[in-house]
Amino acid sequence: MSEWTPQLQLQWISGYYHDGAPPPVLRFNEYGDFAALVNNSPHRVVYRDAPYPTALHLFEARKFLDHRPDLAERIRLCERVEWVTVISGQLAGFTRRDWGSIGLSTMDEVLYLKFSQHADLRALLLGTFPAELVYVEPTDPFWGDGAGIGMNELGRSLMRVREQLRVEGMGSMFPS
Repeated sequence: MSEWTPQLQLQWISGYYHDGAPPPVLRFNEYGDFAALVNNSPHRVVYRDAPYPTALHLFEARKFLDHRPDLAERIRLCERVEWVTVISGQLAGFTRRDWGSIGLSTMDEVLYLKFSQHADLRALLLGTFPAELVYVEPTDPFWGDGAGIGMNELGRSLMRVREQLRVEGMGSMFPS
């Protein structure tokens, strides 16, 4: 697979990229041109009429929202994104029991809200098509690439959200 470059994006838009080739790979993290793809980027997400400072705030709050709204509110109001997972970890004993089975779909929902609420971010995500998205985080083998052996669940979630946005027509400027 080739690495993603702006030239590949232009080739795809102009129809130069062909279906038989494997998709390029776009590697991203909290820094650089695609930092806004990460769930802790400073982009507010509104859920049930409440603003969350980042998608990460909402994702972690959803672990508690329905049965312990007081704990969810504590996460929502957390001023520093770096503390969100620390607080959520301290509250792990109160995490909803079915979280293991709904965590990935919840991430999809949260990211969908983020990208549907911000036109500029939606354009950024849709502009990555057809690239495989790989979240470069060597210390996170679940959400990231885990130094090449990780599951890349954040990248996979972003690709699912990107496809949903395209299906809904929010990405009609890009070929199907």
